[in-house]
Amino acid sequence: TSTTRTVNEALNGLLITEEDYQGLKTSIDAFDNFDNIQLAQTLEKHELIEFRRIAAYLYKGNNRWGQSVQLCKKDNLFKDAMEYAAESKNAEVAEDLLAYFLDHKAYDCFAACLFQCYDLLHPDVILELAWKHNIMDFAMPYLIQVMREYTSKVDKLEEAENLRVTEAKETEYKPVVMETQPQLMLTGPGGAFPAQPHKEVTTMWGTTLEVLCPRTRGIACKG
Repeated sequence: TSTTRTVNEALNGLLITEEDYQGLKTSIDAFDNFDNIQLAQTLEKHELIEFRRIAAYLYKGNNRWGQSVQLCKKDNLFKDAMEYAAESKNAEVAEDLLAYFLDHKAYDCFAACLFQCYDLLHPDVILELAWKHNIMDFAMPYLIQVMREYTSKVDKLEEAENLRVTEAKETEYKPVVMETQPQLMLTGPGGAFPAQPHKEVTTMWGTTLEVLCPRTRGIACKG
């Protein structure tokens, strides 16, 4: 409500007057119903650095990342600047901060920021910056980490591809098993093949021949 907002702003004003920056920070975190931007604009002009630090904190909370990082840089609050740049998820903000460190020859901060903002940076850009400013030693730990990460990704891709090729070959050369019908054996009543049809022929000499079926083409002599 408007009453709550008025009370919160009055409390914040009182804490600023008393230069109680810790109490102000606590109040800001506990009661958010007030004009954040107006308070940040007031605090960034304060003579005490801790109040200006709160101003950067307020800008960050309202997604004004550029203003937040810029204010931190003015007061050499580099740790806060790196944290806010990383939280912004904005590569441009991170690269601007790196450029600031290079311009001021703050190479230690440059190296620290590479890891703080690791996921936002482009390795080719970092390599070029380090080469141009002749500070490869400061960028090398970051570049080694990037190379290791990329090598691990390539190894995993190769492993997955090899597995896919192996499975494809196994599928291609897998023999096809045909289901066969069981063969039926026809038997006679006694369990043997049925008797073959035949006929008897008597020769001119009185010999009787038994001629079996054409399939066997057998001839049996009976007498």
